[in-house]
Amino acid sequence: NEAPMVQYLRLAAFVLLLAPAWAVAQSSGYPSRPVKLVIPVPPGGVQDLLARGIGQELSALWGQSVITENRPGAGGVSAADAVAKAAPDGYMIFMADEVPLTITPLLMSRLPYDPLNDFTPVVALVQSSHVLVVATGAPYGSVKELLAAARSRPGALNYGTFGAGSTGHLNTEELAALAGIKVTHVPYKGGADVLRALVAGDIQFAITGLTPAQPLLKQGRLKAIAYTGARRLVSLPDVPTMAEAGVPGFQTRSWFGWMVPAGTPRPVVERIAADAGRVIATNEFRDKYLAPAGVEVLNLGPDQFPSLLAETRAKYQAQVRRLGFKVSPP
Repeated sequence: NEAPMVQYLRLAAFVLLLAPAWAVAQSSGYPSRPVKLVIPVPPGGVQDLLARGIGQELSALWGQSVITENRPGAGGVSAADAVAKAAPDGYMIFMADEVPLTITPLLMSRLPYDPLNDFTPVVALVQSSHVLVVATGAPYGSVKELLAAARSRPGALNYGTFGAGSTGHLNTEELAALAGIKVTHVPYKGGADVLRALVAGDIQFAITGLTPAQPLLKQGRLKAIAYTGARRLVSLPDVPTMAEAGVPGFQTRSWFGWMVPAGTPRPVVERIAADAGRVIATNEFRDKYLAPAGVEVLNLGPDQFPSLLAETRAKYQAQVRRLGFKVSPP
């Protein structure tokens, strides 16, 4: 009969149209076992929370567990090295920020991995700015008052970051240079330690992500005196930008992205990028994880992510040179 033959031909044509996409998704059989996601920071911060949130959604999508492993410290060197030396099969993913890939290589003369050649960029997930926070009982309730206090006692005010050579370290020194102040850096192992020190009075201010600071802001133990983005946060409408607070030209942004060992098959890279991108693009994920923290979706895949890496390297190279940071000996 002609009708069944026409139906058959239409079905065959439809299958042929789907074949390329099906082949890309299925060619590697990925993932067929649990996937490990390595994070270079302690639990509790925005990077950790995002990793766990995305991992939970991918576990459901893939039918395989996505296990998060925190490897903090040393400017992300330990975490980066573990992934660089892993098998290039997509079963170990590095949840990176700028530090181990673009900043640490500028500040350490020898690394156990090659930041340019040991990794394949998968997807740049999100970007965010930061808040400048002080203890609620501090004698300065604005950026203007904080800077005045720093000028009156050069070096007496301490600020905390999650490590020497971190984005917080470079950003705060950039602020000090712009404002013409001298402040003292106190490094900690993670963002949670910084905030505890701030509440305890061991340090006087910090530039940090909104997510780890939010509980203390809600409890009234910390006060946000400025936001480092171009526009005010919807969730903190009364907090001025740094430009509004009297420091024009000072903005900070950080991104988080996924890397895999160099040599990982392209279909696996594309599968991870596509599925992670699908997760962060949903309204449910944005409402739960991104919007409250003032985080914006990037979703730059393996073709676009390398350009972001190159731009970031150039930015920090110029900043390190401008601030006169010294390279640590091997």
